Amino acid sequence: MADMSDAAHAEAMRNAGWDPKPLRQDSHSQDYPVERLPSIIKQAVQEVADHSQAPVALVAASALSAVSAVVQTQFSVSRNGRLHGPASLFFLTVAESGERKTAVDSEFMRPIRDWEARQRQEKKRLDAEYQQEWEAWDRQEGERGDPPQKPGATPRMLRGDDTSEALLKHLSDYPIAAVISSEAGVVFGSHAMKPEQVTRSMAQTNSLWDGGPIVEGRIGRGEINLESVRVTMGLMLQPNLMQKFISQNDGLARGIGFLARFLFSHPETTMGTRFYKEPGPMLGLADFHQRAMLLLQAPAATDELGRLITNHIRFDENAQSVWINFLNQVEEYLGGDGIYSGIRDVASKAAENAARIACCLHVFAKPNHNLIDRKTMADACALMRWYLNEAVRFGRQAEATQEVRNAELLEGWLIQKYKEAGWEKRAWEMTVNTARRMGPGALRGGKRIDDAFELLHDLGRVRLMQYPGTKKRYVVIAPQVIAQYS
Repeated sequence: MADMSDAAHAEAMRNAGWDPKPLRQDSHSQDYPVERLPSIIKQAVQEVADHSQAPVALVAASALSAVSAVVQTQFSVSRNGRLHGPASLFFLTVAESGERKTAVDSEFMRPIRDWEARQRQEKKRLDAEYQQEWEAWDRQEGERGDPPQKPGATPRMLRGDDTSEALLKHLSDYPIAAVISSEAGVVFGSHAMKPEQVTRSMAQTNSLWDGGPIVEGRIGRGEINLESVRVTMGLMLQPNLMQKFISQNDGLARGIGFLARFLFSHPETTMGTRFYKEPGPMLGLADFHQRAMLLLQAPAATDELGRLITNHIRFDENAQSVWINFLNQVEEYLGGDGIYSGIRDVASKAAENAARIACCLHVFAKPNHNLIDRKTMADACALMRWYLNEAVRFGRQAEATQEVRNAELLEGWLIQKYKEAGWEKRAWEMTVNTARRMGPGALRGGKRIDDAFELLHDLGRVRLMQYPGTKKRYVVIAPQVIAQYS
C-alpha cells in the first residue's frame, strides 16, 4: 500500500497497546490559579488574556507587576513586630519571543505611562515658573536674597533595558522604579558580560528587592548612596538564554539561587492557536486602570535621612495564622528529599514573597481596610505555591539531557502538524522521512532526529509503523500524548 489509510491509522491507534511514559516528570505547567486574584485584577487578566491570546501566567505576571509598581510607593508590609519590608514584587517569565508580552505590558502599564506624561507636563510648568522667578530675581538691585530653587528631575517610574549603572542613576533622582522588559538584560547581563559582572549585577538586584540601602563607588563615576528604594521587576527571558545563563554560572544550583527573589514561570506557548477574534469590551481593564491611577496620585515622600515614608500594612490575627502555617509547611518541604529541596534558595524567600503578594492584593482591591484578612493571605499563599511549583518544574527541565530536549522538540512539532491537519479538516499523515526533511531545524541532518524518534518510541509516545507494499515508516502518536496537548 502506498499510503496509510484512515482505517489503517485508526486500527493502529486502537491496537498499538499504548502505555506512554513521560519524557520527564511534571513537564507540563499547571493552570494558573487566576481565581485566586481579587475580582478587580482577575477580570482585567481574563479580558487581556482573551484579547491577546497570550499565556494566562504571562498576563497575570504583567498585571501583578503593574499592581506592585503602583502600590510600592506608599505601602510596605509588616509580617510581625520586627519583620517588615517592601511590597515590591519581581517576576521572571521564561517564554519565546512572540508571546506578546510587550502588547500585554502596554495594556497594564498604561496608567503609569499616563502618570509619567502628566509629570512631564508639570515639569514644564515648574521650569517656566522657575525661569520667570530667576529673571525677576536677577533684575533686582541691591540685596536680592537667595535665588529661586531649581525644580528637581522629572519623576519617572518605568524603565526598560537600562544597565545596572543607569538604573542606579535613575533611582538617585527618583527612588521608585518598575523595570519592565522582554529582554531581562538589566538583571542577567549581556553575552559580553564577564561572570564577575553578572554576579555584581545580581547582587545589586538582590539589594533592590530588599529596598536598600545601596552604596556603589566606582572610579570616574563617584559614589551613589541610596538609603531607601522601591523597585518592581517584570521581565521575560527566552528559554535558550535562560539555559545559557545557568550553564555559564556554575550550573543549576547557582542559577536558581540567583532567581531566589523572583516569582518564576515558564508557561506553555499559545502560538499556533491564536486565531483572529473580534475584540470584546474591556470594562474590567478600565476599572483596573482607574484604581491604578488613584494609587499613583500621591508622590513619594522621604524623611530627613532620605528614607522612604510608607504605610506599613499588617495582618489580622487569622491572616497571621495562615502565613505562619505556610511558612512552616514550606520549611518542612525544604528538608531531605522534600519537594522544595532542589530549590531551597527560592523556597527560603517564599514566605516573604507571599506576604508581599498579599499586601499588593489587599491595597489594590480593598483600599478602605487597614489589615490584611485571612482570605487575601490564603489567596496569596496559593499563588506563591503555584510559583514554587513552576520553579520545581523548571529545575527538573533544566536538568534534562539534550536528548530529552530534542525528543520534546520533535514531539511538539508532530503535535503541531497533527493539529493543523484537524484545523484543515484533512487526514493526518506523517512519515519519518517527512519529519527528517521538514521537522524542527535544530534536528535536521545527522542522527539527532533519529535518536529523538527512538526515544519517543522507546517511551511509547509514538509508534513507527511500516505496512506491506511500502518502505515508508508512518508516525502514529499515542492518544494519551495528544490529550496532553489538547
